[in-house]
Amino acid sequence: MKPKLFVLKMPFEDGPGKMWICSHCALIEGALSANPHWLEAIDVRRIGFAKPRSEVVALLGEDNQWLPVLILNKHHTITDPVEIINYLAEQFGGASVHP
Repeated sequence: MKPKLFVLKMPFEDGPGKMWICSHCALIEGALSANPHWLEAIDVRRIGFAKPRSEVVALLGEDNQWLPVLILNKHHTITDPVEIINYLAEQFGGASVHP
């Protein structure tokens, strides 16, 4: 199974007429742009802001809908965006986050 990376589709609405981006997901999107070869190694899913986020719930349960999330298997996930990027760089090559 390829790792699954869930990020929010952006921009998204949260409140009447209020448009937003998720800074954590934007960091991930920037890393994906700098490392396009990752798209061959992982399954990227861009999903809506509204909860429940059924795709994530089906894999991790209702209490674990935080995004971004990289799902490696049922027992191992990464939610910190810097850790996600550094993991992908380590596993698949490419640029990681500068310290």
